[in-house]
Amino acid sequence: MSKNSRKEVITTVKPLSLGTHSTQLEVECQYKSSSEKHDRERLLAILMAYENNSLHRIGFTLRRGRSSIARWLKAYREGGIGKLLQRKHEGRKACLSQSCQDALVENLRSGQWKKAREVQIWLKTQHVELKLSAVYYWLRRLGASWKLPRKSHEKRNPDEAFRFMQEIVTRLEELSIPDDRDVHIWVEDEHRCGLINVIRRCWTLKGHRPEAIHNDKYEWEYVYGAADIVTSKVEFLYTPTVSLEWSNEYLKQLVSTDPEAMHIILWDRAGFHPEALDGELSECVRFIPFPAYSPDLNPIEPLWNQVKQEIANGVWNTLDEIEAGISRALKPYWEDVKQVWSLLGNTWLTRGVIVFLQRRIARLYSHWQANCQWNFDYG
Repeated sequence: MSKNSRKEVITTVKPLSLGTHSTQLEVECQYKSSSEKHDRERLLAILMAYENNSLHRIGFTLRRGRSSIARWLKAYREGGIGKLLQRKHEGRKACLSQSCQDALVENLRSGQWKKAREVQIWLKTQHVELKLSAVYYWLRRLGASWKLPRKSHEKRNPDEAFRFMQEIVTRLEELSIPDDRDVHIWVEDEHRCGLINVIRRCWTLKGHRPEAIHNDKYEWEYVYGAADIVTSKVEFLYTPTVSLEWSNEYLKQLVSTDPEAMHIILWDRAGFHPEALDGELSECVRFIPFPAYSPDLNPIEPLWNQVKQEIANGVWNTLDEIEAGISRALKPYWEDVKQVWSLLGNTWLTRGVIVFLQRRIARLYSHWQANCQWNFDYG
């Protein structure tokens, strides 16, 4: 044999015995439907065995010893999936029953407790005695978090807000905008800013509490802001006050971004928001007001929290200074559309706008096809 010749060694793996209690298809279905790590690991080992992998290969892939893999295969061989997934040690029984856990979760959603001590007292009414440390354990286990609740007006109608979200595509369609005309959909809101300090948390050392210098100058102005869901562009306008006149000026600024298009404005029902327009604006602007007392439906509202975070704990002597600080917070939004999409998010509103635009494109395409067919027949 020449030196350049190769000696090929063919190795074969002896198939592992898996019994007849269950089939490979049943194991695959159980693996896909299971979410427990204990079960999925064992089922995956059996699936690898069906693919003629050796004990060493299965153990290496799952980071388990050969003896553990052999034990799982024996259980499966003797009793199928049932015996494979059987647990010898179920662990300590939970001190809270499932019904008690469900009731605790429902009460946590309502936000009625401000302290863990109050949860502990409620558990006593359910005949469950827990130490405070155990209460914290269950709060973490159930995914609870200590949050500041959002203000909600007593006149807010949750059913009306829910219907508005469900009907957003219909409301957009009812505006009867021609399909061959470009459309922009703006979400708009205003923010009041002044020289009085905004105080926010900051990092410091334990045992030390920093001070924020306070200013009592009562001067303020407003910022109109809007984001276009279609193009991800933003527009802002600083004004000394809010009024019908300034709202019309801001609408003119939005329209100037694309004078030939139709601009749909989603905003609240503030008294300084016009319900009808005259002149040129009436030809290119349409309104969809949010339900009353429902600021949570407006995706641009969280932007003002970021503005407050930027100007917090600082002293502003003039409105020009605070405008510069606010502009620093807003600058990333008119420079990077990704920031705007992060603000708008994948919500009921953005999904509804996408459906609305898809329907417009489909109608345009159908109309184009019909024209092409007519031209072809005429020719």
